[in-house]
Amino acid sequence: MRRRNRDKHHPPLAPATKDAIAITVRETITLVEIFEHAHARISELSDTDKETIADASGSTLIPSLFARVGLASIQGIHSIPLLAEEIASLEAAVINLESYEGNEVVLVAGYALLDDFANRKMNAHPLRHMHGVLAFADEAGDTASGPATPSLT
Repeated sequence: MRRRNRDKHHPPLAPATKDAIAITVRETITLVEIFEHAHARISELSDTDKETIADASGSTLIPSLFARVGLASIQGIHSIPLLAEEIASLEAAVINLESYEGNEVVLVAGYALLDDFANRKMNAHPLRHMHGVLAFADEAGDTASGPATPSLT
């Protein structure tokens, strides 16, 4: 029988949580609209597989964005976390919309968000997971109705 070496350094099971910028609910809705439009255009004009289309359009982020909005809403918070890699997904969606004849209004909204988000990268905030959903570490404390984590005692 081998004994486990407890003094040996092991890497953490999960990577450290990254920082994110704060976006509004309205900006989140615009993001979702851009991702959905990109998904529809790429699906219509491309014969690639569904997974590639979802990645290229950014639509894989929609469920997590809605979860973050829901958590923020429950907590009475008005800022939603958006990771840098998710900004890259928006950039990819906008570029793909350029290639796949996306609606001009959607493209303008996408470029405007990209500009706004680029300006906010200097003000990134630390994150944590709360009930499996990303939240800002400094805002994930107590809710209006008491502690965010229920007491089981």
